[in-house]
Amino acid sequence: MKLHYQRSLLLILVLAVFVWLACFFMPFPANFEDSFIMYRYAQNGADGFPYEWNRHAGTVQGMTGVAWVTLVTLVTRITRLDVINVNSYACLVFSILTLLAIYATAVRHFSARNGWLAVCPLVAIVSSPFFIRAASNGLETSITVFFVALSIYLLGFLRTSGTHPVWAGIFSGLTVLVRPDLPIFPISLFFFGLALADVDRKQRVKSCLFLIVSTVLAALCALFVVNILTGTALPLAASLKFAMTDLLLGRLPGNQYRFILGFQLAFLSHLLPLVILALVSTVLLDRENSKPYLPVYLACAVYFAYLFTVLPIVDVAYRFQLPVLIGLSFAMVHFFDLVVESPIQRKQGIALILAITALLAVSNVSRLFADRKESEFLLVDHTPYEKIGRELRDIPGVSIASSEAGKLAFYSQKKFFDTVGLNDLFVARNKKRDNYPALLSNYLRSNFGIPDIYVRPFHAEIDSYAFLEIVPDFDTLYECNKGSNAERLNLVVCVYRFGPHARAVMSSIERTGLGIEFH
Repeated sequence: MKLHYQRSLLLILVLAVFVWLACFFMPFPANFEDSFIMYRYAQNGADGFPYEWNRHAGTVQGMTGVAWVTLVTLVTRITRLDVINVNSYACLVFSILTLLAIYATAVRHFSARNGWLAVCPLVAIVSSPFFIRAASNGLETSITVFFVALSIYLLGFLRTSGTHPVWAGIFSGLTVLVRPDLPIFPISLFFFGLALADVDRKQRVKSCLFLIVSTVLAALCALFVVNILTGTALPLAASLKFAMTDLLLGRLPGNQYRFILGFQLAFLSHLLPLVILALVSTVLLDRENSKPYLPVYLACAVYFAYLFTVLPIVDVAYRFQLPVLIGLSFAMVHFFDLVVESPIQRKQGIALILAITALLAVSNVSRLFADRKESEFLLVDHTPYEKIGRELRDIPGVSIASSEAGKLAFYSQKKFFDTVGLNDLFVARNKKRDNYPALLSNYLRSNFGIPDIYVRPFHAEIDSYAFLEIVPDFDTLYECNKGSNAERLNLVVCVYRFGPHARAVMSSIERTGLGIEFH
């Protein structure tokens, strides 16, 4: 009883350290540009316009998954609290639930021989800059990693008998509501768990088939519901294609390969110690003792393979890497199983594991300072958009176009045309067509309306289709701050010359104090 009490105190201490890191070491509540896309959807939903980017304009799925925006919308609507705080604290709550699920998995399924070791995976995760930022970024990342951790916990109860494979498949399929790509992890996890079960081959094959079929059916049902709610089964970002073929056949530019093999795969350095522990433990420990861990490692490998297929088209940031980190964290407990089977004395083995845990924590903490610096930059890099949005908010009927659909859209609360197409169905469907400039011009004139103001970064890292300048008569329609002024501010601002709000928009831009000069 005393030992259980001490372990509980240690768990509480680890959770307290995590909350401190999330709330005080990283910016909290979340104030990152991408977070404000979610805030806009949630605020519109709380005000009676669920799943709408522009109010009264119809539903659209610009968010990654409907589960998170639905949850935040409901909480905001019920409590009437500020949507930014609701979103951020909900992220923190699900991050804590993730840690509790990892701890429960380690205690119940992986570390029966030493309950103290259940805390070691938590230390590796709590100290991770990726996980800390996910706990306060205002996005669906925390609920995503929670379902990853929950699926690993449920793996310990999975059996080939009865309806277990069917329920596992339903669980996997429904995670498409959280992220469209999330089912990749749980279905891989459960598939390998069933495939490695100690039953005859016929039973394993039958169970795996039930799992796959039930996953597909559950996912299709979920997507059908999403299509009814939002008008699109998948988020508009799904218009991006897999680029595995181009990657393997060498069709990408040389600088793209340098980017992939350099910056994009740099996250492997954070996971390398855990990968080594997993490999060493799997190779040296007998198969029976390693079997509980193998489905987890194999699921991580499948998910990493998925990441590799989207490397050329998606910045594989921390939120994509976390499922792999969650799974590999159990390698620390697995390595302890190897140690206790070796000639090393038990106390020496425990000391070795604790030393490895401490080294991982110190390594992660050293990265926290660099990550904090980057986060502080992300807080201010879109401040001009916030200032412009706040000023435009008081102009009735004004419309905005921009490739930056975060703070500008949220603080203005105005009709907003997302030129990238993450929140606009027309752009998502047509942006790759050869005659897109003409189609865009016609769409703006006959449907959306010519935006009263257009804002984008001067040094914009976006595809050419996302520039409103591709409209054939753009220079006739708009007056812009060009040249050195735009480059110095890293901000291109254009005002529709013939719009009814031209004078009011010009005055609002002047009130921002940004020093924007038109030519």
